[in-house]
Amino acid sequence: MKIEEIKVNKILDSRGESTIEVEIESEGFKEKASIPSGKSVGSHEAICLDCDKIEKNLPEFLKEIKNFDFSTSQEFDNFLIERAGNNKEKLGANFVLGLSIAFARLLAKLNKEELFVYLKREYESDKFSVPKLVINIIGGGVHSFNNLDFQEYWLVTKEGFSEKLIADVLNVINNIEKKLPKPLGRNDEGAFCTNFSDNYEPFIYLNQFKENFELGADIAANQIKKELNWKEIYTNLKRLNVLYLEDPYKEDEFEKFTELKKEGFKVIGDDLTVTNIERLKIAIEKDSVNGVIVKPNQIGTIKETFEFVKLAKENNLFTIFSHRSGETNDNWIIDLGIAFEADYFKIGVPLQGERVAKWNRLIEIFKRLNF
Repeated sequence: MKIEEIKVNKILDSRGESTIEVEIESEGFKEKASIPSGKSVGSHEAICLDCDKIEKNLPEFLKEIKNFDFSTSQEFDNFLIERAGNNKEKLGANFVLGLSIAFARLLAKLNKEELFVYLKREYESDKFSVPKLVINIIGGGVHSFNNLDFQEYWLVTKEGFSEKLIADVLNVINNIEKKLPKPLGRNDEGAFCTNFSDNYEPFIYLNQFKENFELGADIAANQIKKELNWKEIYTNLKRLNVLYLEDPYKEDEFEKFTELKKEGFKVIGDDLTVTNIERLKIAIEKDSVNGVIVKPNQIGTIKETFEFVKLAKENNLFTIFSHRSGETNDNWIIDLGIAFEADYFKIGVPLQGERVAKWNRLIEIFKRLNF
């Protein structure tokens, strides 16, 4: 398939900040993809460019790409990877990902398939799994305007996604809203955002749901600038039944992740691994994590995301396909997660439009699959 036209549009994300939407045209068909952005960004993430810089580079890129005829999404992604630079600095990881998603959508449309079906076929993924959910109920850190150092306070489902689970989650949200300290607002991701007596108090509220959910947290240690007694923190979190810990130490402290894993926590890499296969290899070698966050805009293409997930699964690590704090109404993260057998989705609470779009896509796909 030859690409005839590429457009880049500046749009707003859920924080009211600028991001991009990429549109590709070929053989009379058009497809788009809009790209989210994070506020808690690891230094090892691929480089994103602003819309003006991308538009400036576009004519030369379009002139070259028109000479190629791509038959698969992987072939197209290989082209992007070769030209984007080692850290996507030449094209921008956001532009590259927009191209990668939009092109895969075009191929799916030409084959009269859903995006997740097309990707499963191309990547020879032969089964469907029912993902669980990581639900950010209470927020802190850089995503919130309160006194909590930790970035996210989770309920993790024990069962896989279902319509009953949606009702259970909404019931939890309604119940906890009545009990939390006031005034009660919402943060970037729709989580409850208020002041607490300390970093541990939110788990006291969440513990009432431990019969049906497990507890977790994104500590986001990279973003914490004050001095904290980490040994005391993790002793307290174990006492509070917190099992899952994302980024409990800073992004290059592999050995500290390893030690915490030995204490029985389910340790998860995000800033540590940034959906980058080379970072993941180090984490595997050092036995630093039980699972990894998957954020395609940290790396730039569907193909690189798949390779990251494949290596994680080969080493018995669970995968959490995740939104970003600055989201759009696009829902491609769900199709990628279903195609690549996500163990969990982290897509926020179903109360704000850009998060609801992901929940609705999950509902739509599972109805089609008759789960």
